[in-house]
Amino acid sequence: MILALDPGKDKCGLALFGKDGKVVEQRIVKRRELHRAIAHYHEAARIVIGDSANGRAIAEELKKLNLPRTISLFPEKDTTWQARKLYWRAHPPQGWRRFVPVSLLTVPVPVDDYAAVIIGQRYLATK
Repeated sequence: MILALDPGKDKCGLALFGKDGKVVEQRIVKRRELHRAIAHYHEAARIVIGDSANGRAIAEELKKLNLPRTISLFPEKDTTWQARKLYWRAHPPQGWRRFVPVSLLTVPVPVDDYAAVIIGQRYLATK
């Protein structure tokens, strides 16, 4: 199992992938609660973190904790844009919004968890 993380300054997206490569759970946590949230996912043997500046800082913090897990940085280019597309696939627009291209719609909620899903899917596609 792997835990993918979309690192942010104030909040982080998390996505847990099962052994079959499917998303088991996804959620958004506040940055200050990240260590506690990661401890909850003890079954994840690897943590894959988006390679932004925030991601590198988080990876360093986690390495100092000597967690019994492998920590890897992975490219996160364009994950926010792709996360929006993934959100709209999971929650198709309703009413008049269904006639507007989703690229023009504003997503009504943060999509950091969907960005973590994208990071995890990309990582698994390379393995």
